[in-house]
Amino acid sequence: MTDTEARPRCAAIVGPYLSGKTTLFEALLFATGAIHRKGTAKEKNTVGDSSPEARAREMGVEVSAASAEFLGDPWTFLDCPGSIEFAQEAFNALMVADAAVVVCEPLIERALTLAPLLKFLDDHRIPHLLFINKMDGATARVREVIEALQGVSQRPLVVRHMPIREGESITGYVDLVSERAYHYKPGEPSELVTIPDSLMDREQAERTELLESLADFDDALLEQLLEDVVPPKEEVYRHLTRVLQEDLVVPVLLGAAEQDHGVRRLLKALRHEVPGPEETAGRRGLTLGNDGAPTRSEDRVGNPRRPRSRFSSATKASSKRGATESIPADRRSLSSTKSPTRGAAASSAATMRRRRPWRTASTTSPRPRARRSTCRRSAAGAVSVNTRPATRRLNRCGGPS
Repeated sequence: MTDTEARPRCAAIVGPYLSGKTTLFEALLFATGAIHRKGTAKEKNTVGDSSPEARAREMGVEVSAASAEFLGDPWTFLDCPGSIEFAQEAFNALMVADAAVVVCEPLIERALTLAPLLKFLDDHRIPHLLFINKMDGATARVREVIEALQGVSQRPLVVRHMPIREGESITGYVDLVSERAYHYKPGEPSELVTIPDSLMDREQAERTELLESLADFDDALLEQLLEDVVPPKEEVYRHLTRVLQEDLVVPVLLGAAEQDHGVRRLLKALRHEVPGPEETAGRRGLTLGNDGAPTRSEDRVGNPRRPRSRFSSATKASSKRGATESIPADRRSLSSTKSPTRGAAASSAATMRRRRPWRTASTTSPRPRARRSTCRRSAAGAVSVNTRPATRRLNRCGGPS
């Protein structure tokens, strides 16, 4: 493995409040061997939401970071708060993540809560997967849930799993790409089983729909489908990787994090399809040096940081030295002349202060802003979270207002 491949990738776990993000965060660490015992939110012993304030409120109030390794690949997972009061905390973490895992519940009425988050991901072209959690207690049909989620997503949703039901409970799923069926085993990897005969026709229809969604972004695959040629599975995986990294589609996976259902399949999807730090740096308009440190490209189109002009740079440098020889003679006189517009504005401001003597310095000074957590990548590619306390308003019940 080269040094570039060994750089850790970062995945942010985001979603609405009570969707099960911290539970999935704990299940991912347990599946990778980073922890040997899963904590629960009820017992208040999870790796995420470990601050005293989060434990007291029983909700995430800051970003929690943890490192793990899966099949030799280093990873950094960011557990982001889901309450709307701390949405900016999640947005800050997404700006340094290589991909996002959007966690949601199988409830049609809660699909609208994903709209702001999905819009932010689409606006910033951040690759993301959708993990429908708590499938062990789902009552609605998966097709109806997908239709509700598609209504708040700008990108087309591509379903990767088809649930296997026994009565009213979901006991496993069929992977539509590999065409393999798996039976859930709590706390253990899923068991490979044969696809039930009653699901063969439905599985073929679901897989055809998946391939047609991918064919919208690849002409060669579209020609194969029109000629009734079944593409190889390796080619389908290659198409899925490309469309995810370019944020063209949103793959949808099923599972139940509390029972470890679908967690290892999610890890494999992240390992094979999520882009690396180099692609993420290019999406952000950065380039990685030989030491792995990111640098901003000045010639990037639409760069909000405009480089300073030569005249302003020379003026600033000369003022520090106390000399003016670096300023051209024809511009030196202009720099020493006061602008009549600026003088008029200053005079007008002084007049307004005289007319409004009650506006003292204490009333005009800006209010101090609450400090928030920040996420940064180091030169080696790892993500660190610096969390500082922020002033928050509390209601009478003790929770955030």
